Amino acid sequence: MQGKAQDVLTQARTHAARWAGIAARRVHRGDAVGALLFLLATTVFAVVSLSMMGSNASLSFYDLLRLQNGGSMQGAMAGRGSGAGVYALLWLLAVAGPLLPSLLTHRAARLGYFAPLALWAIALAGVVSQVRELMNATRQFAGFMSNSRSSRSLAGDMASNLWDSLSFGFGFYLSLAIAVAFTVRGIAVLRRRA
Repeated sequence: MQGKAQDVLTQARTHAARWAGIAARRVHRGDAVGALLFLLATTVFAVVSLSMMGSNASLSFYDLLRLQNGGSMQGAMAGRGSGAGVYALLWLLAVAGPLLPSLLTHRAARLGYFAPLALWAIALAGVVSQVRELMNATRQFAGFMSNSRSSRSLAGDMASNLWDSLSFGFGFYLSLAIAVAFTVRGIAVLRRRA
């Protein structure tokens, strides 16, 4: 029994090494570098930084996806809490999508170049939705405090202070630049092969 398991593992390693070698020869190097940079830009580098009440918190693109999946802000800042759920699959597709045209001959594989931009659009829609929820909570807070002019001013000041404490990090610019570059490459590939 153990001998069969060893044979299966040996065959799996052999096939995996062969497939990895084929993939390494077929993948366009620029696409591979771009995919690696997109991976780093979305997981390692900060996309946004918040400075509130004397503490600083930086969130990566992947942390923002975890927030959209229903995680808490504190959990995301601490690197724990709920996972990204279905957004993790979308993120994986956005990282690996630009490699698909090199690996697959199907015409639809060329659409992989647009996966990073699609992830950006989904993430942007989620951030806009969360900002709307925050603004609604601020308005409800103002209503709770009474509908006086000073309470509305306080709610507006809270929202303004939150926006002022927000800054975009290197991951924001790098991931956006890579998404745009892959989109331009995808348009060029589609026009050339059309």
